[in-house]
Parts: sequence; structure tokens; C-alpha cells
Amino acid sequence: MTETKLLQDFIALAKTGSFTKAAELRHVTHPAFSRRIKELEVWAGASLINRKNLPISLTEAGHDLLVVAEHIIARLNTVKQQISKPEDQADRKLRIATGRNLAHYLVADWASDLSRQVAKNMGCEVSIEIRTGIMQDMIALMTQGHADFLCCYEHHSLSVPISTKDFLYVSLSTDKLVPVCLNTPDDSGPAYQLEDEISPIAHITYFASLSLQHIINDHLRSSSYHLEETACCDSVDVALSLVKKQLGMAWLPWSVVRHDCETGLLKVLGNRNNEIPYEVRLYRPKNSLSTAAELAWKKTVA
Repeated sequence: MTETKLLQDFIALAKTGSFTKAAELRHVTHPAFSRRIKELEVWAGASLINRKNLPISLTEAGHDLLVVAEHIIARLNTVKQQISKPEDQADRKLRIATGRNLAHYLVADWASDLSRQVAKNMGCEVSIEIRTGIMQDMIALMTQGHADFLCCYEHHSLSVPISTKDFLYVSLSTDKLVPVCLNTPDDSGPAYQLEDEISPIAHITYFASLSLQHIINDHLRSSSYHLEETACCDSVDVALSLVKKQLGMAWLPWSVVRHDCETGLLKVLGNRNNEIPYEVRLYRPKNSLSTAAELAWKKTVA
């Protein structure tokens, strides 16, 4: 499309104000670039450049054409992206299946950082597709080829039916669930003592379908806490909010509450025996993925 190339040349010249710099930008020789600008002026039937002064400037006709040229090129680029081959679109996408809490506290940061790195390597934009739900459904997405990666909790109490025969994994992080409550310096709040088996402790739990609750239940089976459920929620965010409203205590990820604990807003109950360590893993199929996904995996395991 010769005409659009000439318009792109003209835009480069307007931005740089120099035939030499614009020619370098367009990867052509200075004489060839000058001929192309003259060809555009012949087509326009008017002088577009004031050549007497440096840096060069546009004539009134040149300014008018520049506005139209930038609009045309921008629209063409948009249309080109919209009609590009579906397989090309898929090659520039990272598809991740995970749980709601992991999506918010870990996956979003990991994916956005990686997408920028991968986009830089590929020289094009990389889109992110994050889908959340119960883990069985997310596993199905990956095994059926609808997701490149699965990010999930790993703990001996969880039954994650992912065969290492067909899938690879890498540990993204290790964390722990810690029992916390609102810290009241004036001792106006309840004095929760986990080792007290007599006095009931207000306990904020998660829905049974959540992996975190499975992990907590495994810990509770081997303990003798006297817990009374005061609230049940479907996310770490809600549990944390309820703890801060002094509705009770809850086991929350240390990565989430560390700052609040270190600043004194929240208080950690008990000792290390009351903490529940776990791992976060990233799984992928052994078969080849899209270019973007393969680059993301390579950078993650590096």
C-alpha cells in the first residue's frame, strides 16, 4: 500500500523535523526518503514542507494533511488488529485459570509483570485472560486446553487431580495461614486465647468449597480450639474486613496481613504451632503452548 507508506513517511518527518532522522526512522536512505515526500506533494498538488529553515516545518496544507494522515494510519492499525488471524491473536495471549483469592493477591501481579516482559520480547501487545472459579472447574479448563496455566494452592489436604505425566509445575511462592484478630491497645476487645479450650472464640470461616477452608479444616482436626463460627465468607478480602470490624478471628494468608500485623493494626494469635504453611504452584501442560505462554513459562522458571 504505497499511499499509506507515504503517509507514514510524512508523519515521521513531521515528528522529527529532519529528513535525515525521518529516513533513519523509516529505514530508507535520505535520497529515497526525499523522493517519497516529493511524490506525496505531487499527489497532494501542494507544497507540504517549508524547506528553508531547520528544523523543517509544515505548510498550512501540510498541517491539514497531517491531521488526516494520523487519523487514517491509526484507523488502519486498529482494523488490522481486529481482522488479524485468530491463531495470531491466540499466540499473543496468556490464559490463566485460578481461584478468586489467588487472582487478586498473586496472579494479577505475576501476569501483568510477565505480559510486559513477554510483549517486549515479542515486539507486540500481549493480552491477559484470567478466569476464576472452584478449583475442579479451573483444572478442567487447563486439561481441556482452554487455559495455558493453572495457579493453585498445594497442601497435603487438597486432592488436586493433576498428573505430572502430562503436566509440569513450578512453585510460585510459599505462604502460611496465620490466626489473627483486631489489635486493641486499650484491651477493649475480646482477649482471644487459642490455648484456652473453655472460652469460646469467635471464628470467621470460608465457604467449604474454598481450598483455604480445606487447608484450615485439616489443621483443626488435629487441634482442640473452642471455636464458634460468627461469619462465613467466600474470600480473603471479606474475612479480613470482618476481622477489622472486630467480628472475630480468622486464619488469613501472612502475605496479606503482614503489613497490618507489623504496624499493630492486627495481632497474631498463638505461636508457630498455630500457623498453617502451604505452597502456591503454577501448572502447565507438557505439550507446546502459544508463543506468549512459552515465553512466560521460561521467564517464570528461570
